[in-house]
Amino acid sequence: RSKDSTLSKLINDELATPNTWEVRLSSGEDKKKVFTELMEENKLGALAFLRNLRNMSDANVSKTLISEYSKNLNVSRLLPFQFITAARVNPWAETFLEPMMLKCLEGKEKLKGKTLLMIDVSGSMGHELSSKGIMTRLDVAYGLGALCRELCEDVTIYTFSNHEKLIPSRRGFGLVDAIKNSQYNSGTYFSKSLNNIKTLESDTSFDRTIVLTDE
Repeated sequence: RSKDSTLSKLINDELATPNTWEVRLSSGEDKKKVFTELMEENKLGALAFLRNLRNMSDANVSKTLISEYSKNLNVSRLLPFQFITAARVNPWAETFLEPMMLKCLEGKEKLKGKTLLMIDVSGSMGHELSSKGIMTRLDVAYGLGALCRELCEDVTIYTFSNHEKLIPSRRGFGLVDAIKNSQYNSGTYFSKSLNNIKTLESDTSFDRTIVLTDE
């Protein structure tokens, strides 16, 4: 009966227009007014919030309102690399994006034992995932690295390119910066790096090795 009613309204052009940012902006409404009202009415979802940070900044939406709104968003369905991409485009928002990213990882079951995490930072990792987006393979690797840091009981992190580099055990964007600035992005010498790490970590017995690479 409900489906019949909806179909009837569609046929008769009587369906109510949804109150979404896409609909309102496409109809020519003022950006600042739209995003301000949606946040004040708690109607802007977490993913839409991330994707529109630059739009809100360009429209001079109150940064205090944006920051306060971020605190109560449900981020459980988001992934770390989405926050990293948002922070790269909106460095002014890092102060609240990092707590959001760490919040999305809370309460997850941890991998027991010792984990060796190797992250590829070679030149090809800087390529964008698609021609229509700005997210790179490195963004995903940074995000997965941040995820592993939170979900592994005991983790040792190395980057590899022309050589291997031990990364300090930081969290959030601090870890991302450590990975990003660890070494020059050049070749991909995985086997050499793995063998060198085996020597460097000869006193440690790892339960697993996780490799993040585009190979």
